[in-house]
Amino acid sequence: MLIILYGDITNKNVWKHQRMIDGGATCGYREYARNFGHIIYMSPQRVKQRWEHVMMEPKNVIKFINKHPNAIVWSVKHSPNKDQKILSKIPNKKLYYSCNSNNMYNKYCDVSLVDTSQRVKKNAQVWFKGKDPNYWRPLHDKHKEFSYVLLGRRGDKNEIFFLNQLNSIKKPRTVLWIGGKKHEHKIRCNHRVTCTEFVGQDQVRDLIPLAKVGVLFTELQVEGFPQSFLEMTMCGVPVVYNINGPINDFYFHKDNCILSHKGKIVKNAEDLLEFRNQHKCRLTAIKHYSLDRSYGRMRECLGL
Repeated sequence: MLIILYGDITNKNVWKHQRMIDGGATCGYREYARNFGHIIYMSPQRVKQRWEHVMMEPKNVIKFINKHPNAIVWSVKHSPNKDQKILSKIPNKKLYYSCNSNNMYNKYCDVSLVDTSQRVKKNAQVWFKGKDPNYWRPLHDKHKEFSYVLLGRRGDKNEIFFLNQLNSIKKPRTVLWIGGKKHEHKIRCNHRVTCTEFVGQDQVRDLIPLAKVGVLFTELQVEGFPQSFLEMTMCGVPVVYNINGPINDFYFHKDNCILSHKGKIVKNAEDLLEFRNQHKCRLTAIKHYSLDRSYGRMRECLGL
């Protein structure tokens, strides 16, 4: 069994957490709770599933954990409060993950999970995120309405750069930018670009398969590993990814991506557009980073 302690201890509602709870934003950690155990929010959120809980008092969290002495306790996000008041007081096997490249290590846990081999220090081990292939799948054999898909509302993964570079291609292309509505005014592209508002997890899952190829070109130093890579490829959409971004060998394979330098982003996207194989891409994702395999890696890191 897995017990996830998500976020910090606070008496204030965290609107981002509530949005994920309500399905208005993607949360990969809830998939682990739904399939393998429980998730505990230590803030006043509104929950309704049997596997999600609100416990703002550390003593109640400890009491719950003590009922499951063989459970793995997984602390997600940096929280000195949680370390001192909960993690230091329970004997269970414990994992930690920071969600980004800050505060990556936790001395109160047996293992700190990190996204790349370059980050292995102290008690860290390389891990890979997983996705549930029964959820992240093309629901229908839909017509591919778009050549490319971009995913993200912050606009900080070279989306505008890619669209500008795409002007070098004379053949007509179509692009879907999921969550890109607020950046629409910046776009100077000769091709048809459709931007959506920031949408919920179900809509993201349903929109991704409308495209042939994904473009995800993060240069963020703080990036953990972008889960949109997993979402696209699990839906059978191969990805053009930054060769200088966070690299993890568990993710990158012949049939699900092309690793590209920035100057070749469009060339590699066009190559992938021509030679992609949706079926092989999805099978590769399931084989290497399904939710079950990711959970198995967590247990392996703990020696279980």
